[in-house]
Amino acid sequence: MKITLVLIICFPFCFFSQNSSFWISFTDKNNSQYSVNQPSQFLSLKSIERRTNAGISIVASDLPVNETYIDSVLVSGDFALLQASKWLNAIAISTDDTISLNTILNYSFVSNVIQVKSLKQDKIIDKFEDIANTKNEINLLSIPHYPYGYSYNQLALHAADKMQDLGFKGQGIHVAIIDAGFFRANELLALEDVFDEGRILSTRDFVNGGESVYEDHQHGTMVLSVIAGSIDGEFKGSAPLASFHLLRSEDVGSETLLEEYNWIAAAEYADSVGVDIINTSLGYTIFDDTLQNHTYADLDGNTTVIAKAADIAAAKGILLCISAGNSGASAWQYISTPADADSVLTVAAVDSNGTYAFFSSVGPAADNDIKPNVASVGWNTYLIAPFTGEVMLGSGTSFSAPMMTGMAACLWQSLPNKTNVEIMRLIEESSSQFSNPDSLLGYGLPNVFDAYSKETGVIYSLPREDIIEDVFPVPVTDLLNIIFVSSINQGIVIRIYSEKGDLIVSVSETVLQGKNQLVLNQLNELPSGSYIVEIESGEGNRVTTTIVVI
Repeated sequence: MKITLVLIICFPFCFFSQNSSFWISFTDKNNSQYSVNQPSQFLSLKSIERRTNAGISIVASDLPVNETYIDSVLVSGDFALLQASKWLNAIAISTDDTISLNTILNYSFVSNVIQVKSLKQDKIIDKFEDIANTKNEINLLSIPHYPYGYSYNQLALHAADKMQDLGFKGQGIHVAIIDAGFFRANELLALEDVFDEGRILSTRDFVNGGESVYEDHQHGTMVLSVIAGSIDGEFKGSAPLASFHLLRSEDVGSETLLEEYNWIAAAEYADSVGVDIINTSLGYTIFDDTLQNHTYADLDGNTTVIAKAADIAAAKGILLCISAGNSGASAWQYISTPADADSVLTVAAVDSNGTYAFFSSVGPAADNDIKPNVASVGWNTYLIAPFTGEVMLGSGTSFSAPMMTGMAACLWQSLPNKTNVEIMRLIEESSSQFSNPDSLLGYGLPNVFDAYSKETGVIYSLPREDIIEDVFPVPVTDLLNIIFVSSINQGIVIRIYSEKGDLIVSVSETVLQGKNQLVLNQLNELPSGSYIVEIESGEGNRVTTTIVVI
């Protein structure tokens, strides 16, 4: 199998509006047809339950924007409604009718109008720039640690494999991925279970409207695969049994403030349907219109609209895992927004050995808040290629964030009575440099099993003996797969004997402590019949099983 290394590759599907876009803020929500006493009118049961369990009140910011105000604006000119934000009490519209636009400022219920996207401009940045492209060859004869395969090291760095071994794989946790598109996600074998089991709960396009997100950019597909992908024996995501809402907010054909407002609309939708976690592998610093650029001073967690919205989402009981950004080696260097938001878990990138990734954006936030908060594997991260469906390598904090998202989902599943704030704190406290955070990795590398163990007293017990756990297929035609559980890191010898006791095959292999998948091929060259498979460990212990070759 070929493993390809990339850093967030980009094949944009461009869409341009020929109109400018404006953000219109309202003064109040007076005379609303909705009431905080009847939240089921505008929030799902799961969203209400999240608030109730966390002791969070339903307040005016939860009420939808006054529809009378929206209608009054729309009939005032040639305006098209793009988004509505209940949290910020505002709408986004598209128009080239500037004359009518000026009249809106005279309305008593309008507090402000700002331009968030001008007429079509040249795209001057590409946030999904491909900056690395090399290839590695991997021999599939033996993939250690079944069923994790290539994913094992990036999970084990955080003891996330132990959580999955205990059965915590994100079941019942609802995750919203806000991204640029999910090209071919519904066609990939590695994501088949997610779709077949009905764990894609909804899809929404906040750029072009509608519900279809599978023909747009592939970035979200790769992000989803880091969490939910599964190829038994080769790859396991960080929360392969979680459920998902796939939301598109990023227009890769441009970079404008409007995309921050798209994100806000997506986050509000995610809140309303009851998500537990939002993953955002997006961030904003500079725009095609340089007058809209953020400065470092803006990244104080309280200035940009997207950071304000992220903090509101956290206040509603949602855990937000946000990419730090990939500017560590650039002149900018710092994190992007909403990674600066006070209440989000901002994730830097390391390799599978825990070494800081040179491209990972650094902190602190402009208000000296510790950012990034933690780090996960985002340098040579194993994931699923959207165009081939094979395991590939990708680099970027775009992948460290979903690694953390999935692990947070498993931890939250294991501690269901905790709030988002408590889960975030447990993650930080379990991290490798909690007592001495820095601007590169924040509190460091979380150990999610330690977080779980300290809360529950559960101790992870390793196997005390070597066993053959599974052999397949039965009967054998060509390839024989052996799931071997090893008590230690050791060398083994695999022998195949005929029924008469004659030695037919002898193969030496090195295995790691835990589950290993061993593959023997060309067994079709053996005569049909029964054979004894023996595995002798380095300590001289022998375990056997019987196979039938046809």
